[in-house]
Amino acid sequence: MIKYKINDTVISEELDSFFQGWKSPPSKKNRSKLLIGSDLIITVRENGKLVGFLTAISDEVMHVFITLVEVLEPYQGKGIDRALLARAISHFKGYYDIVLITDPDKGGFYKKIGFEEIYGMHIRDFSYGK
Repeated sequence: MIKYKINDTVISEELDSFFQGWKSPPSKKNRSKLLIGSDLIITVRENGKLVGFLTAISDEVMHVFITLVEVLEPYQGKGIDRALLARAISHFKGYYDIVLITDPDKGGFYKKIGFEEIYGMHIRDFSYGK
């Protein structure tokens, strides 16, 4: 049975199966930090096993940044990512901006959910956390 929970306790070891295929996945030390630094964590568990999660940070007034939406590969394509995003959007209802950054090949998915493409800039450093 799949269960979603807001601000569930997650231990960093539960994230070991995630971040597959990333050019520079977060270290075990940084996995703990990303959980501690999140204002919102939504988990998805099947029979107690973490199969997906979403993290977000906010200024608690206007702006939210969804930092991670991760679903284990065997669970992808089953609507879990949509359900995570729907819960996050509902949680932050009334905020001026809910923003996420994604790879270009995933943009179409987020557009279907209601996200709009915007102009933005960033600096990416794959050596972070080393």
